[in-house]
Amino acid sequence: MIEKDAKRAIALGYFDGVHRGHQALMELAVKRAKENGAISSVFTFDAHPDTVITGERVPLIVSESRRGEEIRERGGVDEVIFAHFNDEMRNMEWQKFVDDVLVGQFHACWIITGENNHFGYRGQGNPERLKAECERLGIGCDIVKNVSIDGVVVSSTYIRQQIAMGNMEQAAKFLGHPYALTGVVQHGRQVGRTIGYRTVNLELPPEMQAPPFGVYVSRVVADKEAHIAVTNIGVHPTFGLGDKACVEPHILDFDGDLYGKLIEVELLHFLRPEQQFPDTEQLKRAIAQDIAQTRAYFAQEHK
Repeated sequence: MIEKDAKRAIALGYFDGVHRGHQALMELAVKRAKENGAISSVFTFDAHPDTVITGERVPLIVSESRRGEEIRERGGVDEVIFAHFNDEMRNMEWQKFVDDVLVGQFHACWIITGENNHFGYRGQGNPERLKAECERLGIGCDIVKNVSIDGVVVSSTYIRQQIAMGNMEQAAKFLGHPYALTGVVQHGRQVGRTIGYRTVNLELPPEMQAPPFGVYVSRVVADKEAHIAVTNIGVHPTFGLGDKACVEPHILDFDGDLYGKLIEVELLHFLRPEQQFPDTEQLKRAIAQDIAQTRAYFAQEHK
């Protein structure tokens, strides 16, 4: 149990995707916390500020229900503080946010943020102002420079673009981990069973950045075990089963029951777009080829 009045080293940001840039902030928060006998924390919001401010939904890299756990797992911080992004928070002056919230309410002894982060009313809080205010308050402050790969700045926006184009390897390179969809296995339409390829079924979370409909080399993590899989994302055009998108991994060499269990589906490589086949025999041949390509992918990976 973390004491209410414990001092904290706080990393500040939204942390969608928990990419390499976010990880750099959290590594420094953990370091500063150890140096100062403090709690390492991430301060973030329960909704993306841009979605609230503009009214236009920002598609997420990590689902809302999963983000806190993802931050803790990938960042190694002691706690994640979720603040409700409401009108009061939206209209709060940046200095009041630092003085009353981060320092007054959460006892920040050190604040860490990225060089492009803006906060407070109309984004008027910036790294330079934060640094000066922390000096005035007698607390530490680190402004972390952007992380770049191959000359491209790591950002959630760039990663969303790669996911939307099906560039899963590029997305993973910038995330520092594979893009994954997480959900509870549901009873599906059982179409795969009728053609000899059983699948597990997840809903495609509506708030997520959707990858292109199609077939992916993937890895399914269930009960802390990883399994090779071929995953279809789409609407079953061959069977004409409607337009509700779903995520359906066919787990290779697996015969267990995962109904009702929380699983993670890592999308590693885009194989082909979803397509409508004239009959089930041609669909079955295509799936057999997908499986062969998936086995070859993992065999090459382990050479």
